[in-house]
Amino acid sequence: MTNKISAIFELVKNSFDADADEVKVIIDPDADLLIISDDGTGMDLNDIKEKWMVIGTDNKKGENLTPKGRPINGEKGIGRFSVDRLGKKLNLLTLKEKSNKSVSLDFDWEIFEEQENTLIDEIEIDYSINKVLRKKKGVTLNISGLRDVWTDKEVITLEKRLKGMLSPFSDLENHPFKIILDCKKFGYNNKVLEPYKLNEISSLWVEMNINREKENEIISEVYRNGALIEENIYPNKYNFGPVKVIIYSFDKGDKQSFYHRFKENVKDYGNVRIYRDFFQIYPYGEAQNDWLDLEVRKSQGHFRFLGVRDIIGYIQIYREYNPLFIDATNRQGLEENQSLDDLRNFVKDEVMAKLEEYFFLKKHKLDDGQHIEHRVKITEATKQLTTVARDIHKFSPEIARQVVDLSKIIRSNNQEQDKIIRSQKQLVEVYKRLSSKETLLQGIIHQVLIRLQNIETAVWNQKIDLEDLEGIDEILKVIEDNEKFILGTAEEIKAYLLDARNYLLKKKEKININLYEQMNRIMGGFETTLINEKIKFIIDGSKQVMFKIDLNDLKVIIENMVSNSIKSLRKVDEREREIKISYEVSVTKLNIFFKDNGVGIDEEVIPHIFNPFYTTTESGFGMGLPIVDELVKGNNGEINLMKTDIGAAFQLSFNLGD
Repeated sequence: MTNKISAIFELVKNSFDADADEVKVIIDPDADLLIISDDGTGMDLNDIKEKWMVIGTDNKKGENLTPKGRPINGEKGIGRFSVDRLGKKLNLLTLKEKSNKSVSLDFDWEIFEEQENTLIDEIEIDYSINKVLRKKKGVTLNISGLRDVWTDKEVITLEKRLKGMLSPFSDLENHPFKIILDCKKFGYNNKVLEPYKLNEISSLWVEMNINREKENEIISEVYRNGALIEENIYPNKYNFGPVKVIIYSFDKGDKQSFYHRFKENVKDYGNVRIYRDFFQIYPYGEAQNDWLDLEVRKSQGHFRFLGVRDIIGYIQIYREYNPLFIDATNRQGLEENQSLDDLRNFVKDEVMAKLEEYFFLKKHKLDDGQHIEHRVKITEATKQLTTVARDIHKFSPEIARQVVDLSKIIRSNNQEQDKIIRSQKQLVEVYKRLSSKETLLQGIIHQVLIRLQNIETAVWNQKIDLEDLEGIDEILKVIEDNEKFILGTAEEIKAYLLDARNYLLKKKEKININLYEQMNRIMGGFETTLINEKIKFIIDGSKQVMFKIDLNDLKVIIENMVSNSIKSLRKVDEREREIKISYEVSVTKLNIFFKDNGVGIDEEVIPHIFNPFYTTTESGFGMGLPIVDELVKGNNGEINLMKTDIGAAFQLSFNLGD
C-alpha cells in the first residue's frame, strides 16, 4: 500500500473513531484538491489546539470504546501527519456536536517545515469562528497542493483498498459506517464502497469461531454452494481467543466468476487478511504478503494443499479481548510472538486443513485446465532460473552455464509434455463423441432394469403374502392389488421406452415446477416398494419453491438416487431405515440434499462412484450415479458426495436464474 493511501486510511479511521455514520473521500485532480468529510462528533478550537495539532498526542489512550460503543482504532494522534503527507495546504472546517459555532482553520505546512526551530504553538494559524460555515456536525478536511498525482489506476487501487479495509465480520447494517468515494474525472460519482460478498462466488468455504462466551471450544462449519454441509464443536487447544476465521476456496469456475464480478484475479486480491475490530491490519494477506507460507506448503503437495492463488480469507481479532496480539513498533503488522505463531498454526492446521479436505474430495478426474496452470508455473520458474544465472555469472560462470542448461532442459520437457497432453485430450474428445449414444442407450437399459426389479419385488411380495393367507377372498384381493401394480409398471416401462425413443430427437425442455409437488409425485411411484421394505421417507422443504428444470431429467435423477438407497438399506437390520430429501435456497443456488442411513460407501470406492460401468455388486450396472451426474450438469448444476457418519449423503446444487 502506498503512503498516500495509508494516510487516507488513517483519516478514515479517525472518522470512525469520531462516531461518523459516513465518511466521503473526494478527489479532484484538476482542481488539485482532496477532501475528506465526515458526519462525526466534530471538534472545537480547543480540541484542535490541544489534541489534533500536538504531534504524537495519544489522546485516546485508556479509552476502549467511543460513545456509540465502537472499539477505538486510532491510538497515536497522527492525523496531522496524514494530512501533511497528502498535501501542502489544509482548510479544516468543523462543527462539534451540540455546538452552534463552526470553526475554520487554514494550515500551510510549508510554514511549519521552514521554521524548524520554532515551537508549533508559536506559529500563527489563521482561523475563524462562524455560525454558518458548516451546518451539520463533523469534520471536513480540504487538502490542496497535492503532493502526488492521482491517476485513474491509483483511484481504482484506492477503491479496492478502501473496500477491503472494513472487516467483513462487522455488523454494518445495524451499526453503519459508510465509505463514499467521489472522483468524477474517473467515473466515481459518490460511489458507496461495499465489502466484497464472496459467498455469492465461492462454491466452498469454511468458518471457524472461538466465541468469547466459550473460549474452550472451536465451532467449525463447512459451506458448499451456500449451504451448511458440516458442523462440529471440539476443544480449543490454542492459546488465544476469541477469534473468527472464514476462508473461501476458488476453483477454476469460481475464479472466472470473481474476475467477471470484480475485474481482478483472485491472486491479485490477496490471501488471508487480519482485521482488528473494524479495520484491516496491514500488510497481512495483501497480494505479495504470504504470511502463512501457503505457497511453500502447496509446493509439498499440489493436490493436497491450497495456495494463495486458490483462497481468500479473513481473520477477526479484538483489541479488547486479544491483548497478546501487539502492534509492531513500526506500525506495520503485529509483533512476532507466541500468540501470532499459534494463530498461524490454527489457520493452517485447522481451517485450511478442513477446507482442503473437502476441496480435494474430488468426484471427477483432474480438471482439464490444471496442466495449463502447471505449464505456466514451470515457464515462470525457468525464467527465474535464467535471472538467477545472470547474477551467479559474476562469481561463477561455470555454475551459471549449468543453471542455464538446466533451465533449457526443463523448458523443452515442459513443451513436449504439453504436446502429449493436448493429443491425449483430442483423443478423449473423439471417444466421448463416439460413446455418447452408447451411454444413452445404457442409461435407457438401466431405467428399464430398475422398473423390472420393481416388478420382481412385487411378485415375490405376492408369493409371501399368499403363503400367510387362508381365505379365498383375501387371496384374490392380494392378487388383484399386485396385478394392478404389475400392469401399471409394465405400462410405465412401455411409456419410458417410447420417451427414450424420442429422447434423441428432442431438445431438453426446462420448465418452472413446484419442487415439493414434483418430488412427491415422483416418490409416489416408490410408495409400495418403500412400504414393503419398511423404509421411512421424508421430504423436507418449502412448498413454495419454484425451480426451472427438465422434468424428465428430475424424474430420472430422483429415481436413480432412490434406487441406490433402497439397495443399500436392504443390507441394514439394526436401525430404522430412512431416506430423506431436503432442499433449501441460498443466494444463487438451489441445494437438494439426498441422504439415507444405509451401509454407506467404502472409502476406496469413492473416487470411482461417478465413473460409468463401475459397480461393486454382481447385479449392479454401474450407471446410476454417472447418469445422475450427467443430467445434473446438463441442468447447470453439480453433484457432490458429502461426509456422513452413517449411510450416504449427496448434495445436488443448481444455479438459479439460468
